[in-house]
Amino acid sequence: MKIIQSFAQFEEGSPYILQQNKPDYIYLSFYSFLLSYISVTKTYGEFTMFCNHSAYNSMLRFIPYDCINIMENDNDFLMWSKYKLDVMRTIGDDFIHLDPDVSLFKKVLDPFINGECDVLVQDIVPHKWNVGKEFVFNSIPFFRETKILMKPYDGRAMSCGTVGITKEVQEYYFAGIDVLYEAMVKFGVEKIDYRGLILEEQLLYLLALENDFKVNTIVPHELMRDDIFELGLTHGYLHIWMGIKFVRKVIDLIRKEIFFGYPHYFDYVLKYERDVLSKFKFFEGMNFPKAY
Repeated sequence: MKIIQSFAQFEEGSPYILQQNKPDYIYLSFYSFLLSYISVTKTYGEFTMFCNHSAYNSMLRFIPYDCINIMENDNDFLMWSKYKLDVMRTIGDDFIHLDPDVSLFKKVLDPFINGECDVLVQDIVPHKWNVGKEFVFNSIPFFRETKILMKPYDGRAMSCGTVGITKEVQEYYFAGIDVLYEAMVKFGVEKIDYRGLILEEQLLYLLALENDFKVNTIVPHELMRDDIFELGLTHGYLHIWMGIKFVRKVIDLIRKEIFFGYPHYFDYVLKYERDVLSKFKFFEGMNFPKAY
């Protein structure tokens, strides 16, 4: 069983901030990534980061990962999540993939490590909040024809900020990815809303539903919609997801957590700010203190 992370840097920046026309903000991911590295290593030991050269040279080389595998990214920005799926395919064993902005403060991965489930996910997205459900409902004939889903669909999906998948489930998952990806490309990925989420998360839910895979969740979905930092304290699971990782207040909270909780890592913060962020205009107005 392997624990992995992955990150590919695109020329366009980050899919979470492109709408703000600030592609350079991707460099602010450093703070959540460093906290993730520290907390995961402290809780579960060494893990492997997969990244392309661009991500390594611009940011990840400033984080002391125990193992880095360079894997180039051949995917279009429109299908940004496929790099993560390509990485998963190379593992050849049971694995847990953590998004690099996920931090762990308790042994929340143990149910999968101990063999209690086939699939471990962050949470199950209910019908009300699932943005990918219309694609599935509109594509029922396709999913039945390909035998991805023959059963009735309940409108839910999975959140895969953290996802553990056994080798047995991977056989279904990667085959399903190939079939669905080919169909999406043929149709035109630019015409499909939430395409990255559908290929990565929605598909896994459909396969688990169809094949009765045993699924464990780390947190209830409703808690992910509340105060994520409170969730980190109560459940030991923190996912600094979407665009919040680029918010000054959030960055300052992460810096303080590293400074007070893991002071021997704070030099990495100062070095990164001096050597990388200081070159960007967006950093000029931040005026981060050197210490607290």
